[in-house]
Amino acid sequence: MPVTPSEKGGLVARKVRMDELVLIGVVRKVRGNKGDLKVESMSDIPERFSKLENAFVRKRNSVEAVKMEIEKSESVNDYAVIKLKGVDSYEGAEAFLGAELLVPESERAVPPEGAYFVDSLIGMTLKNLAGEKIGVVADLLSNSRQNVLTIRMDNGFEFDLPFVSAFIKGIDEVSREITVELIEGIIEDTMSKSQRHVREN
Repeated sequence: MPVTPSEKGGLVARKVRMDELVLIGVVRKVRGNKGDLKVESMSDIPERFSKLENAFVRKRNSVEAVKMEIEKSESVNDYAVIKLKGVDSYEGAEAFLGAELLVPESERAVPPEGAYFVDSLIGMTLKNLAGEKIGVVADLLSNSRQNVLTIRMDNGFEFDLPFVSAFIKGIDEVSREITVELIEGIIEDTMSKSQRHVREN
């Protein structure tokens, strides 16, 4: 099954395009006997389903997504409960278990000011304060403490840079550039760790 980008992931999973659709939820359960579906949100935007009028629905084990109207939607704890038009029974709703809810890229929710979706950062050019290119963002890794950018330099070497204000001084989404201020030795330190890992393995 094709992997699809989602809106979830700390606002800062790797993006793989599937006809320009973005994953926002997955149907987990049927609620009641009138066709209501309990959807696990795949978005970091709390109110994502509150005004959702339609979505593309891709059933489990299917590669095609069909646009469907949403008659109602409400938030219940960490889930959304939705009613698809034409789905009016438990049996009808059961056919949608495991289905994905997707929206076009153009309808993707707007993150709060100062926050970014991970996939929007991938491919951005990293420059220093003097405007000199350092490399390109190849990936972003998350752990319990912080998000870390993986930067690929023109020579093929990669190093990790914490996604924190101490290093990140500006992000221009139009020019797709990230301005950073690196501390002395951070690239060399990452390189030495990489070389030690190679020798130890």
